[in-house]
Amino acid sequence: MKKIIVAILVMLQISYADVLKENFIDINLNSDPIKISLDFGSVILEEMFSLDDNQNKVVSWNELKAHKKEILPYVFRHFQVYSDGQQCRFKIKKYTAHQRGSHQSYIKLDMHLLCPKPEKVLKINYDLFFTIDKNQKAFVRVNESNQTKPIILSQRSTSYEIDMEARSTLGAFKNFLIEGIWHIWIGFDHILFLLMLLLPAIYYYENKELKTYNSFKKVFIEVAKIVTAFSVAHSITLVLSVIDIVDIDSRYIEIAIALSVLFTAINNLFGFIKSKIWFLAFGFGLIHGFGFANVLKELLLEDITLVGMLFGFNVGVEIGQLIIVLVILPYIFLARESIYYRNIVVYGGSFITAIIAAIWAYERYANVTILGF
Repeated sequence: MKKIIVAILVMLQISYADVLKENFIDINLNSDPIKISLDFGSVILEEMFSLDDNQNKVVSWNELKAHKKEILPYVFRHFQVYSDGQQCRFKIKKYTAHQRGSHQSYIKLDMHLLCPKPEKVLKINYDLFFTIDKNQKAFVRVNESNQTKPIILSQRSTSYEIDMEARSTLGAFKNFLIEGIWHIWIGFDHILFLLMLLLPAIYYYENKELKTYNSFKKVFIEVAKIVTAFSVAHSITLVLSVIDIVDIDSRYIEIAIALSVLFTAINNLFGFIKSKIWFLAFGFGLIHGFGFANVLKELLLEDITLVGMLFGFNVGVEIGQLIIVLVILPYIFLARESIYYRNIVVYGGSFITAIIAAIWAYERYANVTILGF
């Protein structure tokens, strides 16, 4: 039981995946000189450089401009571009601030790269904020000859060499496969939703009485139904959203995801839906698919890379889910007869989750921060 409580406390330290920790780099090799845009969050900078000069707890655009000479040298120590081995210099054209998503302010640099266009290799080195926050990452889009190469840089991979003579859908698949796994593992809301579906999977109702499965095969089948329904649903909306057939404001999606976690947790406590939980997994899975799509929609890719990106990311999410299921399933089956499992893990965990999800929903509706994860 102590292990369960410790696990819950550890999970509370995991960063909420949909709070923006992504930075964005656009490199246009079709222009002369090469154009580059760097879009990065300012929250960490506010802590590093004490940007709040008037101490009103709000960093204004004027304060960001006033500290420009401090910010830029730091940024360029952590970001370099090389063209065929030659380091490029940056000529800044615009320095602006804007808001991305529902919470975080960003600084955007529009620049020209002062170097020859690469004929063989374009190399990017980027580790801005990675040592401060391991969940930070950069989505890179390189446009060249009407082709787009998607790249993800993170603490796990801070540099990338692009073969300008190659066009690789397989490369996009591999890159986003890893990102899909990582996204589900740091997605606290997605994990809690999955757990709220899996933890009571060893129970069923017969004549309005709650009973426990004694067959591992039956538990496995129930879990398989839930996971399959969730996977199919989020795959559908992930694709529809990324290719812009369906477009819903990300703020509303974030609120709906929090409400899905809240409803599922409350259902565990009061049993409004007593059977065919896979229907619930499918319905809310459609909403979670839009949440996964928010990570990818920043990269508007050509068809050849879009296929590899979507397929890789989706497979990565499924692998991440499968690992969670393989860890949870033996435990819930072995602990199914324990009164502590029912009262503490299922009911207690659902109660705590309901409180967290309700606060999330309010945070996202009111655009405030209470929990901070």
